[in-house]
Parts: sequence; structure tokens; C-alpha cells
Amino acid sequence: MQINPFDFDHRVKKARRLFEEGRDVPPQLLDDSVVRSWQRSRHHGLCPDDRVIFNVVSRTDVRRIGEHHHLLLDDVAPEMELLFHSLGRANWILACIEAGGVVIHALGNENPACRDLAPALRVGVNLNESVAGTNGPGCALAEGRPSVVCGSEHFLDEARVFACAAVPVRDPYGELVAVLDASRRHGGHRIGILEPVALAVRAIENRMMRRIGGELRLAIHYRPELTDSPMRGLLHFDGDGCLLGANPVARQMLDLPMGEGGGRLCFETLFEGSMERAWIAGNTPVALSCHGGLQLFCRLEGRPSPRFSGFSPSGPTPVGQPDPQAPFHDDPGVNGLLRQAQRAFHHDLPVLLRGETGTGKEVMARWLHRSGPRAEGPFVAVNCSSIPAGLIESELFGYEGGAFTGARKGGMPGKFEQADGGTLFLDEIGDMPLELQARLLRVLQEREVTRLGATRGTAVQCSLICATHRDLEQRVAEGLFREDLLYRINGLQMPLPPLRQRQDFDDLVRHLLAGEARGEEPPVLSEAAWRALRGHCWPGNIRELQQALRLAVALSEDGIVTVEHLPASLRSLAASSSTRPSGTLQQAECETVRVALARHKGNVSAAAKDLGIARATLYRKMRQFGLD
Repeated sequence: MQINPFDFDHRVKKARRLFEEGRDVPPQLLDDSVVRSWQRSRHHGLCPDDRVIFNVVSRTDVRRIGEHHHLLLDDVAPEMELLFHSLGRANWILACIEAGGVVIHALGNENPACRDLAPALRVGVNLNESVAGTNGPGCALAEGRPSVVCGSEHFLDEARVFACAAVPVRDPYGELVAVLDASRRHGGHRIGILEPVALAVRAIENRMMRRIGGELRLAIHYRPELTDSPMRGLLHFDGDGCLLGANPVARQMLDLPMGEGGGRLCFETLFEGSMERAWIAGNTPVALSCHGGLQLFCRLEGRPSPRFSGFSPSGPTPVGQPDPQAPFHDDPGVNGLLRQAQRAFHHDLPVLLRGETGTGKEVMARWLHRSGPRAEGPFVAVNCSSIPAGLIESELFGYEGGAFTGARKGGMPGKFEQADGGTLFLDEIGDMPLELQARLLRVLQEREVTRLGATRGTAVQCSLICATHRDLEQRVAEGLFREDLLYRINGLQMPLPPLRQRQDFDDLVRHLLAGEARGEEPPVLSEAAWRALRGHCWPGNIRELQQALRLAVALSEDGIVTVEHLPASLRSLAASSSTRPSGTLQQAECETVRVALARHKGNVSAAAKDLGIARATLYRKMRQFGLD
């Protein structure tokens, strides 16, 4: 029988023959993306007769994969179930493949009609192009766009019984985190399931947006009626009005780059005019113009948080009202790390906050929780240094009734159970008793906690933030902290600078003043009061500063804070006599030297290092300005 020259399999075989001969493959025979994937497969050293995708996967690997990707699965699994049921009995296998190419979830494997395909789409199989050659999921991961690969388009002979359609899944920061794939036996033609898979992916990406929280959420689309559809773009803003994240639909509409967070983008940099129009319109779509000239319809998604500082139902927030979400205001040395910590936390990596006492570690932890994947859950804080050693085990892990003398009759859930579905904050973890560190490590590894006196464990899912003012590496060297526990909690380190090193000191003072004013117009600091605040070394960091400003607001009159309203330690610093040289440059130099000495409590070596000059030079400056 003569083969139809336009038959799909015939065209693919002809294209493969040309490829193997090193000749160009015409686009009418084969999609360019498949040819590129063949070239990459060959570059990875693969041969068509290699057998790799039906290899055995251990139970340990399957369990580890489920634990590592449980947060992604929470968003993916429900939409996969809906899509699978909508496909009826069409003998499809659905699979979710993470960014590295490993299958993390599959549906339809038990179908007898799919038993020859099921082993290649079970949890743990690696379908990355470097391992399995050209295939739908591998090609979608490599090129970052939907891919359909059927029959002989697969590079490996053992995969040519497949027909697969895969669509990338991107997180709220635009990063490709997975692909959703639908596969069945190849029937000699291209498959047409790409659109249903793409719709399921949009729903998954919208679920992911819920996890980043945000104080204000907006839906956008070219057509007003579609701002309430699965195809809407979603934008989430924090309490300052800065963009936290956007789904891929919104990124395409606004031409935002993929693979990057919102950065310092805010509503005013995306749209012309104020957000007030969208606020007033509420759930009614309102037309807004982008700065590129495009018109989009914008609608509030749900109810805005009362913590949002941009607007309130009664109108704009008074000038100076604090944003409780902003741990840092405009410190370029920290803002980059802040976004990294937010993204790591969103991907369920533990965050380790390091800094001196009073630098705001718990404030940072609460901010991460509010903008994190479990924002709707509880925030449970535990100070590991303040709980007596004999009680910390029952506090963390809970106990059953009768577990020990004095135990509550019905038992008590521990902090891990209380934090289930939310965030557990272990403050001063460097002071945790060594004997409990092994048990904590086991709970973090197995995500299961066993109460004192219990025989069975309870599964828990919570985000983890730890904090310490200690040098944990030094504690490890001294045998006071387990090295394996340090690796477990150190998903991303976030060093918090002491107040004396913060570049946003003035903004922070205004922020705290506004908070102490409790909605009223905050008082104004006199120039002398500003000098006293800037010149202090702040050994107690933000906690000390907040207490000082609380006193200043309480004592101030007529809306002015003077030196007399500050604590005694700051008044004495401001009143200290010094010889004032004439000339603006000399005054500035003298003030700089004086502030450095005050910051380091008269320690000349430390002050000289801070100023970047030799100690002898600093002594000469001190004599010159009468500061010795």
C-alpha cells in the first residue's frame, strides 16, 4: 500500500533520516522545536536505543520527592484531579514534572489500558532532556513554552509509543517550577489536548498566587467580563503598594519579565494615575491605562487587608501612617536579600535570621509569614532561650495525658502542632539544649511529631523560620550545636544589620514615630534631637530606639520633640561640650568624627576602622577638634 506523503509518521521518519544524515530538516516536515530538542539530546550523548525511562525508582526516593515538593503538590493535585475527571475514560495519564525533570505526581497509572506507559510516568522517573531525550515535558522545560511530542518525534526508541502534551507552570515570580503533562498511546497523528492542559495550568498558577498573600490583590484583563475568569491576570501588592508577584497572564499583559519578582515595581509604575479609581470601583471593573498606552480593566480581587497602607474605605491613609509590613524602608544593602528571603520562603525553604538582639528578627519573621505560602495559617513563636530546659521538649512536641506528673488530663499539643498549616518561628535557636536538637532534626526531616508519651506520630506541615544572635558555626566547632541541624535550618541566611549600620535610619525613625502616634499626626523632631539620635550607638538596636521614641512622643508638646524629651543617655550625649571649628567642611568632619566615637563608646580603634582611617590619623583629628 502506498504511504500518504502527508501522513504524520511518514513525515517524522523522513525528518529523522535527514537529521541523522546531517542535513537540514524542512519546517513543513517537523516543528523546529523538535529539531532543536533532537540536537540537544545528541549533545547530551544520548543514543536512540538507550533505555532509561523505565528504570526502577526506590520507595525512599518516592517518599523524599513527596516531602520536598509537598507545597507545589498542594496547588497542583486538586487541578489535576479536576482535569483527569473531565477527560473521562479516554485513557490519558496526567503527570506533574518538577523543574529538574522528575515526575512528582501522576494520575491514571492504574488504568489497565495504560499499563505499558505507566512505568515511564510514575513518581521518581526523570524525564529531563539530558536523561530521556526529546519528550513533551523535557522539551517544555528546556524551551519554557508548551510542547507537543508524538510518536517518532521522541528521541529514544522506547518512548515512541507516547504522545504527550506539556505546558509549563510558573510561580508568582515568573520562574518555571514545573510542567503539567498529558500522555497516551500514539495514534498516528498529533493530539489536541493542549488547550485543556493549559487551562488547568492557569488554575494552578492562580492557586499559587494565593500563597504569596499580599495586602491588596488586583485582577486585570483586556475585557471587563474576563476579570473574573480563570484567564484573568493577577497582581498582588504589599502594604506599601509594591508588587509582590504576578501570574504569567498579568506578566504578558504588562510586559513584565519572566523569572523575576516584582522588585520595586508599584501600581504607579505600572498604570497611569492613582489606584484610588480601582479602590472606589471595588469589584466593578474599571478601565486603566498602562504607561505603554495599553488599556486594561482592573478589579479588586477579594477584600483588601485592613493593613494595606495605600487606601482605606474612608479615603487615602494619612501621610506618615506606618506600614507594619516593611521591616526595611530604603536600605540598598538589605532590600535585595529581603526579596531573596521572600522567594526562598515561598518555595518552602527554611530561613535563618541572624543579627544582634533587638535588630527586629521577629518583625522580619512575621513579615515573611504574612507574605508567605501559609499566610492564612497561624504564626507560632518560640523563644528557645527563655523556656526552661526541662519544659522545652513538652512545649515543642506536646504531650499525652498522664505522660508525666502534673500533665493535663487530655494532653497538650506542642508548638509544632499549633503551627500546622502556618509558620513556626524558633527564636534564639542557638541556645536550644543539645539533647533536643536531635529530636528537632528528626521532626524537620520526617515532618512528623510524636508527643511525649505517645506511640504514634502526627504529620505536620508548617513553614520554618529560625533566628539567633550567636555564631552557629562557632557553636558547631565547640560541640554545642549539631552540624546536621544547621544544614537543615539554613535554607537561606538573612543577616539583619545592627541599627548603627542601617542606611534607612531616618526613615525608620519616622516610621516608628508614626506608629507611636497611633493614627494622629506624628510629632516633628528638632535638629538637636535628630543629632542626638543619629549620634547614639544604639546597643539595644531597634528595641532601644522604639522605647526612646515612645518616651519622646509621650513627653512632647505642641508636636515638637526636643532633646529634653529624649532619654537621659541621649540628652547627655547631645549636651556634651566640644570645640566647634568654623567652616562648613570642618564642621561636617568634626561631626563625623564625634558620631563615630560616640557610636563605638570612645573605642578609638573601632571608630578609626569604621571611618576607614588610621588610628594615628583619628587621634590627630580628635586633638584638632578638641574631642580628646
